[in-house]
Amino acid sequence: MECGQQRTDSGQSGMSLEPDYNPYFNLGMRTEVQQLYRPDDRSPWNESAPDKSVLNLEAGSNAQECTLIIRHEPHPITKQVALHSIAIQSPLIKKVLVSTFKGLDGVNTHLKQLTFKAPFHSFYYRWQIFEKLYEDEQDEEVKNHLKLLCPIVREKVMSHIETMKGLTMNRVITFDYLWAILAPGMEVYTNIDGQDRFMELIDCRYGANMGGEFFTLECRYIDCNESSFGYVSNSVDIDEFEGVIKFIDLDVFPSHLHPDVERLVDRLHARGERFEQLNAFHHMSYSGFYTTRSSRHIRKRHVFENSRIIIDPHTFNIYSTPSPGLGSIKSETESQVNSADDQLFFDVPNVIYRATNQAFQIYRKSLESMRSMTKMTGKVGVSYFLVENVHPIRWSENAFPRLVLPHEQLSRDDGFGDTIYGKGMGFIMLLSGEPGVDKTLTAESVAEEMRQPLYIMSASELGETAVEVEEALGQVLELISKWNAILLLDECDIFLEARSTSDIRRNRLVSIFLRQLEYYRGVMFLTSNRISDFDPAFESRIHLTIHYPALDIQSRLYVWKTFIQIGDLDSRMRDKDLKTLAKLELNGRQIKNIVKTARLLCKQERVPLAMEHIQMVLQVKKGSLL
Repeated sequence: MECGQQRTDSGQSGMSLEPDYNPYFNLGMRTEVQQLYRPDDRSPWNESAPDKSVLNLEAGSNAQECTLIIRHEPHPITKQVALHSIAIQSPLIKKVLVSTFKGLDGVNTHLKQLTFKAPFHSFYYRWQIFEKLYEDEQDEEVKNHLKLLCPIVREKVMSHIETMKGLTMNRVITFDYLWAILAPGMEVYTNIDGQDRFMELIDCRYGANMGGEFFTLECRYIDCNESSFGYVSNSVDIDEFEGVIKFIDLDVFPSHLHPDVERLVDRLHARGERFEQLNAFHHMSYSGFYTTRSSRHIRKRHVFENSRIIIDPHTFNIYSTPSPGLGSIKSETESQVNSADDQLFFDVPNVIYRATNQAFQIYRKSLESMRSMTKMTGKVGVSYFLVENVHPIRWSENAFPRLVLPHEQLSRDDGFGDTIYGKGMGFIMLLSGEPGVDKTLTAESVAEEMRQPLYIMSASELGETAVEVEEALGQVLELISKWNAILLLDECDIFLEARSTSDIRRNRLVSIFLRQLEYYRGVMFLTSNRISDFDPAFESRIHLTIHYPALDIQSRLYVWKTFIQIGDLDSRMRDKDLKTLAKLELNGRQIKNIVKTARLLCKQERVPLAMEHIQMVLQVKKGSLL
């Protein structure tokens, strides 16, 4: 008898719905078993088999009326006839299975025909429940139907139970038995990029490719966009391994097996609450690695050290590349998670763990990645930052004293800061001089004094054509206004030089720049390396111009002392060392980079900063020792 071609679900339970079902038959009520066979996975199921004694075929039965349909096929390696699956048609058995598999993901007991593939993982997870229901059953007809199913499944499940007892006693697992401790619906723990994460396991399966076998876990966790929370899918592969491995050494393992799970749960709750607090506009400090994502969703990793970031979910969603959408969280999510409350997974001992009534909150509260605008420099960009590395800004109380020149113009006593504070409706300053003479540091000091974000970008990043410049500059000025930030437009000589009748293209750029400045209502710094031919139109738009002469020996000595005094490490530098260094014709930027590199060497060696560290950096940069 040919049963017809089956359609099998890819999940562990192997459920299927027979397409040749006829509702006019008394489906599944005959207390008999129909056994079918196929020689390979390309052939239809039928009653013919090489060895009928193995199959013990029930002749003359109508397959649609039988309680069970048991299928066999040759084992792919041994080629011996082996159990493939059991199709359950009996409505009496299915009523029992509704209680058995309540709350277990991947099993839908409402199908007209359920198919469970050997070796019956789903029954393993709920064996204690199924056995108790079987033993307590009082209805004789139901009991007779269950008697056909229970012995077949018990043989497979009990072998797994005996194997798992030995493994769990030693808290180890083999690759072949990963499925036994990682059950769909449970909460699992993993660590991604050094960050702890809880996820819900949806499905798991074995697979293989050219690199070998692997065990794939399809998980989901809760994330959010600007307006709502939702599910995000995440797939994790565990590569095949030899022998046994400790539970906690797996890339993913049940969360309750974590050695410090209670403290971890508390910390992830706190992290989730911190995420919710930060899910709005903030100007913050950040130290640690962060990631960016390209238009093809390729992630790149970067590192910040005490850098400033803007957290702005609304703007992030505007400028970021579209990411995979969030799956909806239905109102019944919590009740669905809790539905397993009284239906524990089978434990051997206590390895399979139910979803607790805290599961939804843990998923919701364990968010670790904060979307943010990137560091306030360069083009507008978006990045992903770790919540635990975001901190309030520690504003410097000595911003202006760090500046070398010109002290007279930047002194607080002379009202420099008050002048800027009073220009809330627009204040534009031009800083001119050679590279490395504190032009950028001046803007940083003003931003520090005013406690506002500083957006730094080069004029060359605005583009080459008039259309590009107008669009890019308009975009930047819009963000500056929204964030109440200070803008530093570096090396903008091309916009400041006088227009001429012979260069129409540059004239258009200057005109656009002038028009944007006319309507700008914030604080802006323009820097220039030279002002050979200043366009007269800028005179009415620039409120203050400061020229920075090249650093002399005394100025360089001040810069060396300033940067070496800044930092957490002690210094063994002597005055005569600094005076020797001041003789080198270096600008402020070069001195800053040399000291920064030398400090990294000290940090690695865990020693105070000394002259030999500076010499080592100079040797690399200049090719000679002092």
